[in-house]
Amino acid sequence: MKISKTISLSCGSPLLLSLLISMNVSASDPFSACPTEAFVIQKQSSTPKTFGVNLATGSYVVLSNDMGTGNAFNGVGFNYHDNYVYGWDYANSTLGKAGDDYQITPLTVVKDVSAATAGNFYVGDVAIAENVWYGYRKGKGLFKIPLDNPASYNMTIVPGSKSFASYNITDLAFHPTDGYIYSISNGSKGKLLRIDPTTAEATDLGTVITSNSGNYIFGAQFFDPDGNLYVSNNSNGNIYKVNVEQATPSAVLFAYGPASSSNDGARCALAEVTVGDSVDFGDAPDSYGTSLASNGARHSISNNLYLGASVDNESDGYISPLSDDASDGADDEDGVTMPTGFELGESAILLITATGGDGYLNAWFDWNQNGTFDLEEQIILAEPLDNGLNTIDIEVPSWAKEGPTWARFRLSTQQDISATGGVGDGEVEDYAVTLTETGVTINYYPSSSTYTTLAYEDLYPDQGDFDMNDVVVQLRITEYVKNNKVRRIGLDAQLAAMGAAYHNGFGVHLPGVSRGKIKESLISWSIDNIAQEDSPLETGQTNAVFIFTQDLSDYVTLEQGCTYLRTETGCESSFRTQWSFDIPFETPVSESIVPDFPYDPFIFATPNTDHGLAAKNAVGGNPGRQLEIHLKNQAPTDKFSSNYFGYREDASNPGANQYFQNENGMAWAIEIPVTWKHPKEKERLDNAYSEFVDFAADDTGATNPTWYENADNALIFND
Repeated sequence: MKISKTISLSCGSPLLLSLLISMNVSASDPFSACPTEAFVIQKQSSTPKTFGVNLATGSYVVLSNDMGTGNAFNGVGFNYHDNYVYGWDYANSTLGKAGDDYQITPLTVVKDVSAATAGNFYVGDVAIAENVWYGYRKGKGLFKIPLDNPASYNMTIVPGSKSFASYNITDLAFHPTDGYIYSISNGSKGKLLRIDPTTAEATDLGTVITSNSGNYIFGAQFFDPDGNLYVSNNSNGNIYKVNVEQATPSAVLFAYGPASSSNDGARCALAEVTVGDSVDFGDAPDSYGTSLASNGARHSISNNLYLGASVDNESDGYISPLSDDASDGADDEDGVTMPTGFELGESAILLITATGGDGYLNAWFDWNQNGTFDLEEQIILAEPLDNGLNTIDIEVPSWAKEGPTWARFRLSTQQDISATGGVGDGEVEDYAVTLTETGVTINYYPSSSTYTTLAYEDLYPDQGDFDMNDVVVQLRITEYVKNNKVRRIGLDAQLAAMGAAYHNGFGVHLPGVSRGKIKESLISWSIDNIAQEDSPLETGQTNAVFIFTQDLSDYVTLEQGCTYLRTETGCESSFRTQWSFDIPFETPVSESIVPDFPYDPFIFATPNTDHGLAAKNAVGGNPGRQLEIHLKNQAPTDKFSSNYFGYREDASNPGANQYFQNENGMAWAIEIPVTWKHPKEKERLDNAYSEFVDFAADDTGATNPTWYENADNALIFND
């Protein structure tokens, strides 16, 4: 196979296009080179048209308004061996051939019995390693026509292919090097198929794209030399890119091309996808999608649609701090003025200058400063702009983060575009902006440098040994408040001790705050300074519940000879696992709705673990999330089983708002608003702190309120 041809002119370049229009060439003349653009052929009304599409930007030109036939030209492929385009000529029910005048010449094809009954083909391509056109028909099989001998074209079925011809595709493309055919199937879930041309057997490489509305029909599919498959969706012209050589390939929206209900394509798979001349890129950091390699935002420059007074072109994105303005001294980021600045939770004004009409503005702000423009961070959606100055009001969300970040503005005649990918006209402008926050009061509990202590006895519903050291957690809460509304909260916790043989999880419940009030997608949290990816906001709850861990035992490191963490003499390990949460609200919540400090921290039985016979008998098995232990008179979450109320030593009375206490008012969980010294293993709390008994019996809390300051030092854990 020849692979050393010189690529001289792109078929979509202005020079070659003008030559094609002005020269009277015969239908037999091939293309002069391996074109970089893709041919897209659409049947509009009854006449097929040819477009030259720049895959990098989606920009396109009409190469031929009439291909010389009154019906479709489909299943097309570019033949590297002779530089012609071959496809199925519906008007003549045979293979057709088109040269650089884009006029179809029907070929005389001798068909075998299977081919004669297969009908017309809308799926096909020309192989790379062999000079053969292949056509596929669902339920019929895979067929091939050798193209080496123009005097004799024979069409035969690939033996055994009919038994494999069950996949639903509307185009296919030969890989430039591995010899296989690839295609993405139609439907709401596009699956990447690798097809063996010797049998037509397809290997499913997995779903690479999913639609939440409607079905995909990928009528045009092409390759580049690096193994990237490009597919065009008929309904909107969106071009997606898939690297088929990745272990888990996925489709990314790459550019916006021409749409049509009848769509087919061909491309020289050995030609690089190039940007071409007159393309504008953004210049934000590359995490936002700036360079071509990261599918950066890019626009084919149009003389009659751009932002501000000028637009310049680049061969690729100049990533901040080496922006295109810094590199060439031409500042084309001149279309957006921000006179008010950006304060969290407040309105802001944008002044947008547009040159040209019929354009739509889309804009994104990286409010959470995670280095990407997320879908929910699109602040302007397809806003039509007038020629000249436009004023747009936006709202800065209260959940945004204070500090420096980036914004992206894209103007185009294309309405629905994302923050990345190629567009056929307009301009992209990126701006470094700063978010500020004023007038916010920060409330700490118990203080900015101390913790409150939470101690639990996990033998509930029995009182057990009442040493109150089965789980000891230290917690600090931070609230950010403006105009009597809480914008976000912070939770910092550390595991101080664990004297339990049972496995317990830990969580914090916000009674009265519905789960939907939390901006779940922007919760950030870490364990020992390692960022966590999964959401801690528990599902199946009416109120917001945050799960720190399902099993605290996973974070216990014991010293040699120790049975428990920091409850036995000689087991004074200084290491404490730490959790840190930053939790924004969707919109600020009135302080009157947010529960009093310390909210409602609780422990629960780790799912699928034993928690004692008493706990099992109440619910008929290992309790898991059905068993929770809360502070005295705190109602449990939705997952708690009411079977525990009044069972064994529990004297809860939900009708009187009395929870998690026995008949003497003793609780299974206590809070001490200081860094507290808990009892040693098997030493009862009421022995170690004798004043606690009278404190617990008084529901008002007025008796011995500082009981925790007076301990029998021999009975408490001293580190």
